[in-house]
Amino acid sequence: MDGVGLFGEILIGMLAGWIAALSLGRRHSLFVYMAVGLVGAMLGRVIAGGLEIRLVGFVGSLIAATVGSILFLAPFAIFRRR
Repeated sequence: MDGVGLFGEILIGMLAGWIAALSLGRRHSLFVYMAVGLVGAMLGRVIAGGLEIRLVGFVGSLIAATVGSILFLAPFAIFRRR
């Protein structure tokens, strides 16, 4: 995440985890949102880098982290429903 700093990364992680959980119909604790968001941020950064997409700043990092978080949570949501 370029240009956001440590506090920004934590905030983006929490927001991304929360958005991902809401989009998949899940409710978790703040810690889970943060953990999912940080894993999603790493996944989103890898995907964006692989596709040669450069996302800079708060909004770009939030987009990458949210997409990564949704991709991270989706398999759990599919298996949980069965």
